[in-house]
Amino acid sequence: MKIPAILSRFKKPDAKITFERTYYGIKFFLPESLSDDDLLRTLAGIHAGVYKLPENEGLALDFQNRACSGKLILKLLAGLVWRNGVKIVAWLSSNPDTKKLFALSGLNIVEPAQEINNLKHAAEKTLDSVDNNNEVINEYPGWKIIYNSVRGGQRIETEGDVLLWGHLNAGAEVIAGGSVIVAGKLHGLVHAGAFGRNDVFIWAGIFETPQVRIANKLCYADKQSTTGWLKTVLITLENGSPLIREDKFINSRMEEK
Repeated sequence: MKIPAILSRFKKPDAKITFERTYYGIKFFLPESLSDDDLLRTLAGIHAGVYKLPENEGLALDFQNRACSGKLILKLLAGLVWRNGVKIVAWLSSNPDTKKLFALSGLNIVEPAQEINNLKHAAEKTLDSVDNNNEVINEYPGWKIIYNSVRGGQRIETEGDVLLWGHLNAGAEVIAGGSVIVAGKLHGLVHAGAFGRNDVFIWAGIFETPQVRIANKLCYADKQSTTGWLKTVLITLENGSPLIREDKFINSRMEEK
């Protein structure tokens, strides 16, 4: 699975900007040591795919103790938010003057709270848009089984595992606390281990999605360089990093028949 080079650099000790996956999206930690111009250049160099988050997620910017000016805010809005369509859910700072400036600018200065009860409640139900379109869904202990393809704009969310006997089309989402099996084409967004588990997997009959997530790891794929593209694959976490394998056992059995 290909990870943008900029994200790989973030993991080094001398990285200028660091980030972490959160329950509301991604949080960027912006160091005070960078000048305003260097900060803007670094943010502009981040792979555009990093900013492609599900509709209900966003980006939090933590400026730490940086003294921000109105000029910097305008440049961030123009270069990051407006240009890339990024949704900023919080502008965070430990600097009183910067925090006051953010508030006066009408920006949210509070990090989204994690409402555990609400998450569990949301994880136990499927959105009405799915049920109202006569999708066949069965609930088994720990499993949500769907006997139809999931269309773009639909979202399946559960605390357990998901088995989809169909395709996950572009624009559709499956958010699962456990593992996810897509028997058909995986073309939409899958997030396995969404509530913290990392002992999960994603299995796809035909793999052709630009993005998958396991636990707090967010990765991107493309047909030019990703192993298993348009093939049957198994995706797991190995030593904390996503690993994609062609499911050669399944493929060989199919070829024999």
